[in-house]
Amino acid sequence: MSSSVLYVPDDEEDQSYVSANSAALRNDQLRRRTEAVANLAANRETKMVFSLKILVMLLLLASTAMASAGVYRYSTNDQTMEFERDFESYSAKMTENFRLAVDRKLGAIASMANAMTTYAQDTNATFPFVTLSNFPVRACDLRVLAEALMIIWTPLINDTNRLEWEEWAFMNRYQQNRAFEQEAKLRQRQDAAFAAKAQQQQQAMTSDTGERFLQQQPPPKDSNMLQDESDYHLRIYKGGPWNNSAEADGSGHYLPVWQRSPAVTPNQKLLNFNFATSNVFSDVLPVILDDPKVVINKAEVVPPQFQQTMTYTLRGSQYRNDVDEYLLDPLSFMAYPVFDSLDVDNRKLAGLLISNLYWRMYFLNTLPPSAKGIVCVLSNSFNQTLSYRVDGPDVEFLGEDDFHDPKYSNMVVTEDITSFVKDQTSIETRAYMTVPLHDTFGLYTLKIYPSAETEAVYRSNEPIFYMILVGSVFLLTAFVFIAFDFWVERRQKIVVEQAAVSGAIVNSLFPETVQDRLYEDEAKSKKEGTGAWKHQEGNVEGLEALSEGQHSMNNQSRLGNQIADLYPDATIMFADLKGFTSWSSSRSPSEVFCLLESLYNAFDAIALQRGVFKVETIGDCYLAVCGLPQPNPDHSTIMVKFAGSCLSKMNELVKKLGEQLGAETEKLQLRVGLHSGPVTAGVLRGQKSRFQLFGDSVNVASRMESTGQGGRIQVSEDTAEQLRARGHGDWLKARRDPVEAKGKGTLSTYWIVFAGAGTRASTCISEGHHSRLDFSCRLQSEESSEPSSDSTGDREVYDAELPC
Repeated sequence: MSSSVLYVPDDEEDQSYVSANSAALRNDQLRRRTEAVANLAANRETKMVFSLKILVMLLLLASTAMASAGVYRYSTNDQTMEFERDFESYSAKMTENFRLAVDRKLGAIASMANAMTTYAQDTNATFPFVTLSNFPVRACDLRVLAEALMIIWTPLINDTNRLEWEEWAFMNRYQQNRAFEQEAKLRQRQDAAFAAKAQQQQQAMTSDTGERFLQQQPPPKDSNMLQDESDYHLRIYKGGPWNNSAEADGSGHYLPVWQRSPAVTPNQKLLNFNFATSNVFSDVLPVILDDPKVVINKAEVVPPQFQQTMTYTLRGSQYRNDVDEYLLDPLSFMAYPVFDSLDVDNRKLAGLLISNLYWRMYFLNTLPPSAKGIVCVLSNSFNQTLSYRVDGPDVEFLGEDDFHDPKYSNMVVTEDITSFVKDQTSIETRAYMTVPLHDTFGLYTLKIYPSAETEAVYRSNEPIFYMILVGSVFLLTAFVFIAFDFWVERRQKIVVEQAAVSGAIVNSLFPETVQDRLYEDEAKSKKEGTGAWKHQEGNVEGLEALSEGQHSMNNQSRLGNQIADLYPDATIMFADLKGFTSWSSSRSPSEVFCLLESLYNAFDAIALQRGVFKVETIGDCYLAVCGLPQPNPDHSTIMVKFAGSCLSKMNELVKKLGEQLGAETEKLQLRVGLHSGPVTAGVLRGQKSRFQLFGDSVNVASRMESTGQGGRIQVSEDTAEQLRARGHGDWLKARRDPVEAKGKGTLSTYWIVFAGAGTRASTCISEGHHSRLDFSCRLQSEESSEPSSDSTGDREVYDAELPC
């Protein structure tokens, strides 16, 4: 190996050894200075004190967290318990109210059914030819007590007594007119208490245009209807808005409407309507004939074609002041059997008392105003599910589905309505004559859930307030401790920063592995009392004494402690700005440094990403190496990619800077030279210590750059051989004319080119590509001394802030 000679730029690059650190390196120096302060302070005693401080702080924080969390959890649990306790109370109240309502309804209708049987026996009337006296008065009380919209008496008729019934009904049809007159008087008394609202309802009744429901045109009269204003049907008919046809003989059993409350019209149109054929009751009669028990049918919202009839019914009932609330609310019809005798062992079915159930009514006025968001889900054996929301005394129908929040499923309270009714109609209790529910038809179950709105009533900021209060006490203690530690640290920091100045210089100039060795060497020197750096503090006398050999013994003791290593395989890059000398001669210092800092910032960022170590800058020359201080067997490939990326970034930045620094800036080109081989690297101690490279490989790399061309990458035979070994021979193009390198003689060199085309390297592909290099500038002929400035193709972009 030739003697170790530090590279000195020749020709136009010959200039003083100047360090031109970029903005990125200055930021790196600041970071390293901070690390130096920490390193100098990191002795055993300081570590112990720091560990104790951390321990105390952790204990304080842990105590604060535990105490605050405990208080918060206790307060939150207290709110949760109150929420759960009140929900249990609400659900129990709703269940009890629901039971009482169902019990009251059954009892009221049972009394009416028994009254009809008793009336028939007292008057020696035989079913079905029974008209209950004072039916309007009795039915009105029953509707209020049972919370029902209507009460209808339908005697059971068969084909045997149908004709006799139709003749008898024709003779007694005026009972409907008398019932209307009697109910009208009762309604007048109630309307007096709601005079204003009743007037509004009356106006709506007379001015309704049918927007709320489908218009119903009166059906054409036929031979089954009397040709007068009564619209009475002579025979039992099927019903429906457009059907007045009489039921065919031999159709089976019939349930003609005979007495009805409310009686909303004075005519007799509804008489003889076969209720068994209605869409809400068509499947009920066979069930009751087979087993005469109470049947509750499925829940339905009134279809649009029947909403007009339902509206008139509501306006004639106790709900006439709240028609809109009930019109679209689902309801179920209940059929209660009426028997021909009170002898439970020998009685026969004589007819049905039909009423309806507004399920919403059983949740009204049940809970206090503070109860919010209680969800009641009603399901039945018809695969129906209805959901209601209860807010205090108010109820809202949510829809035909289960709308409870699954989060609260575990808090459900269930009430089996069927089982309850069975218990209430058991002879073992108090129900001597009440008819039980059917065992399989129309079984209903009620489930009650809370919701997020229910829980929100019980959630407040008190747990957070208590948590903050307790935490503040502990944090105040921690603050006092931190304040005390701050003033102690501040006093120590002043002392430490004095020593950190020299340490920061070391950190900014050397690789991390070298820094560790420097610190270890310094610690060892202090322990031995030799002071490895004692002659490097600008002490002229000390330097002179050392040069005269007065400290030869001390010098001998240092032999072998130098930080220097031989790296057998590395790739060195020199990059120089072609045309920089003439360009800078006409620029201000700030413009010169604006250019250099912009370029070197970008190169440094690429070097960091590529794993290349930037050694230093020498004027406008950029020196970097790959393969040291951390060995890397792929150093030649990495360095070629790095050089290509620098060329690409160079072209990009000079175009941007041309707008600020003049058009001549765009003519600047980067000339790059690479060489691979053994390198001696280490710290040359002195007044201005540096991490430097020595050896013949450094000189060869510098000659590759100085004999190269602007905008191109020239590599030596050694680098080319390593690229071939790595499978990148297609990156190489032999230079036609041999290179006369100063001090090296004639050398064979290569250009880095895009494989398969006569192009000159301008950019490197990113590492995501395969073994090809992708350069964007076209290669001019070998004879051209000036490279082309065309720039096309892909580039690898590294964003860099322009310091100017």
